[in-house]
Amino acid sequence: MKTFKAFFKFNLTYVGIGIAFAFLLIFFTVWLTAYHGVTDRIDQLKVGIVNDDITFHTVMLTDQLPFTMVTMDQASAGVEKLNKRELDMLIVVPRDFTEHLATSTAIIEFYINQAGPALSKQVMESTANEIVYKINEQAFTMKKEQLTSAPEPFLRDGVQALSLEGVQSKIIKLNHTEGFAASMIPLLVVLASFVGSMLMSLNLFQATKQLAESYSKWSILFTRFVIQFVVSVLLSALTMSLLLLFGFKLHVSLWEGFVFQVFVYLSFLCLTQMFTVLFGMAGMLLNIVSLSIQLVTAGVIVPRALLSDFYQLLSLLFPATYGASGYFSIIYGGMNVAGEIKILTCIIVITFGATLLKVALSRENMTA
Repeated sequence: MKTFKAFFKFNLTYVGIGIAFAFLLIFFTVWLTAYHGVTDRIDQLKVGIVNDDITFHTVMLTDQLPFTMVTMDQASAGVEKLNKRELDMLIVVPRDFTEHLATSTAIIEFYINQAGPALSKQVMESTANEIVYKINEQAFTMKKEQLTSAPEPFLRDGVQALSLEGVQSKIIKLNHTEGFAASMIPLLVVLASFVGSMLMSLNLFQATKQLAESYSKWSILFTRFVIQFVVSVLLSALTMSLLLLFGFKLHVSLWEGFVFQVFVYLSFLCLTQMFTVLFGMAGMLLNIVSLSIQLVTAGVIVPRALLSDFYQLLSLLFPATYGASGYFSIIYGGMNVAGEIKILTCIIVITFGATLLKVALSRENMTA
């Protein structure tokens, strides 16, 4: 009992208990509000249609699909948009689709980019099967009506023959990578990187409090940044080594992947450092909030297009969005990571700039 009372003489005990409650409350609040109404916004997913058959009316598709439909002239343009993750699926109706449908079996092509959120891939594959089923149903009805004037034996044989014909789907998975583990890499790296950065920033903040009276605020800030940069380089090298060790094929050069991961780590470190420098220990709560927001809005599990406008806006402000996007390209292919590196650079400059301003405005012996 004495030991129990002794624990509660320290503020750290209350802080630890408070953080445990905060984690639960924050994650519940953020995740449940972010995912609320996701299925109601399914129309925000984009599907492209390329119709090379002038006798086929795409209204058969557009009227039945609950998505935002984009009509395109060429399949190559649609594939390019898929690779850029500007479309969730591309439907291509071949030139001889109607002719084959009337005589034998017709093929309709569905292109689905595998370098994207798990939910969108599942929805699009299910949609492809549903489209084929509905077209087959309509084609069967039309052909059956054409046989109604035939004698009964011919009608029976004709209907039986029709059941063996119709439309078949050809699902083409762009940037396909085998294995379930590959689909978890973007989330894994983002989660591990941010949690590690958050804990490192907390410990560097505690060390800063011990050093504040012995060293100048500028030397402390400069040293912290050097430590963060060196750690980012070392952790990036470790990340790339682990990916290669576990047999993952990189779809960008090793150097490009290494540089990208350095910027991911450094952006996380600068963000978490900014919160602790600006708000002290209270900044850790903001780090917990930002962790929860980033896991929801990074677009790894649920497409960002299905989130509310508020959470879509937040996703543009946090580095995890661009970290996850870059790792889709690294693991699956389709794009390079130059665009993500540019945005991560901007985040680093802004967050470190805010830290620099706070230190400049603080007194020399105050904790930075």
